[in-house]
Formats: sequence, structure tokens, C-alpha cells
Amino acid sequence: MNRNKYWKITRSGLYGTAKVLLEFIVVIMISSVFLLASYWYLWLMIIAGFLILLLVWHTKNFAYLCPGCGEVFEVSTLKGFISPNGVNKKYLRCPRCGKKAWADMLRIKEKTALKK
Repeated sequence: MNRNKYWKITRSGLYGTAKVLLEFIVVIMISSVFLLASYWYLWLMIIAGFLILLLVWHTKNFAYLCPGCGEVFEVSTLKGFISPNGVNKKYLRCPRCGKKAWADMLRIKEKTALKK
């Protein structure tokens, strides 16, 4: 894979992501005050929808670097959801060497169009 299309995760990037997540939590908490009493099912659907959108966004914008062989790879949304993760690592199996390890997270600079 072309390594020029990836960025290492920086401390400022982590702070930016934490800020967006905090804003998301605040919006959900404020909206829950207004919707929870009479429309609790709508509130749950909104939260589930936002969480799915967040997961899909994360899958499309981040790749992983195998610490064993240095292979850069991307994962599916389902694998991204069920894999254990740390602050900027995810426990994955490398598709090249087959080793299970804590892969470093890389930000994708730009997504190329899929070839059909």
C-alpha cells in the first residue's frame, strides 16, 4: 500500500477527536432531557443512528499499521466494531503476516475512489 496516503495520529488529533466526542455527548444529554419523558424510543433511535454513523466514519477514515511486518491495512465496519481497542491502537490480525497484535492507528489523508 502507498504509505504517503496515511498520517500518524498526533496528540492534537486525539484532542480534536475527544472534543468532537464530548460535543456529541453534550448534545445527546441535552436532547435527552426534552425527548426522554415522552418520546424515549425516538431518543434511542437517534443515539443508535449517531453511533452507527460514527462507527462508519471511523472505519472509512482510519487504517492500521502492523507492528510485526509494517503492513498498512484497513478493516471492515463490523471488524472495527467488535475488535478491542485502546487509545490509538486496535487488537487485530494482520492480513499479511497473520500475527495478532495491537496495531497502531493511522489517519487516511484522502479516500481514493473505489474501482468497479
